[in-house]
Amino acid sequence: MTRRLGAVACFVAFVCITMAAQTDEPQLLSANIPFYPPLARQARVYGVVKVSFTLPAKAAEPVNVEAGAGHPLLKSAAVENVKTWHFRNTYAVERKYEATFRYRLSTSESRHVTFEGFADVEIVSPEPPPLDTR
Repeated sequence: MTRRLGAVACFVAFVCITMAAQTDEPQLLSANIPFYPPLARQARVYGVVKVSFTLPAKAAEPVNVEAGAGHPLLKSAAVENVKTWHFRNTYAVERKYEATFRYRLSTSESRHVTFEGFADVEIVSPEPPPLDTR
């Protein structure tokens, strides 16, 4: 009886560990700091860019990086940034992911970038000075 309980306990522990390992997302280890494209900032363009990419099995760099939605002036900057990302990826199968880049202009002079994991990135830049229309 004790042997059977021990085997069941080992099996349950193995299943729990396996399930926990499968629910973890890859870890973003490094990335270039995203920037607000100067032309987009000057044109006062802001908005959301959705970027999809694939992480091959146990690979560190994303492939097939493409922007699906968003303003053309912002899309290329978001795609180029994702191409700089490096992950700790222990998955034995290829998986697809999506990241949302939120570009926002602010009335304050501060610039900042916020990463919520790798799924949500916010880039805030000060509004450009008004154009002289004289």
